[in-house]
Amino acid sequence: MRFAREEDSPEIYELYKKNRKHFPHITMGHITNRIEKRECIYTEGVVIIFRIHQKSVQMGNTSKSQKSDCHLNQIVSTFSNGSGSRVLNKFFDYIGSLPNTSGVIYLNVRSENERAKKFYVRNGMEWIDKTNWNKGKIEGDVYKKIVKNLHDLKEDPLTPND
Repeated sequence: MRFAREEDSPEIYELYKKNRKHFPHITMGHITNRIEKRECIYTEGVVIIFRIHQKSVQMGNTSKSQKSDCHLNQIVSTFSNGSGSRVLNKFFDYIGSLPNTSGVIYLNVRSENERAKKFYVRNGMEWIDKTNWNKGKIEGDVYKKIVKNLHDLKEDPLTPND
């Protein structure tokens, strides 16, 4: 798995253009910005755009992320050969390994995108809430996955070291 580089921008943008139905809001500027911030993974023909929240963010009608949670903004794949699942699971491992993240990953997807929703469930994400965009004109679903928790850590960060 690798972070996207500036020279990947045109290829990534073309991939999003091919999937304009699900990603009408993705612009070249958005992709370039996320690459510069190291919030864009591009490997095996799979693009993952994400963000680690710096504050609490409303994710759905009732769900709210916390500071240090990850928001998987978009994932798109060139091929239908299993690479999407492989890269997504490597991404989950990566987020779980970062010391500055909670290990909680959220994503929002259009309710009508059944193929994507099945993909997320198949890869261990759970539906938790509803949301909407464009003043309620577009309905969405919120999914969540926890890739680490305090019990997985070698030392309890709440217990002082002797």
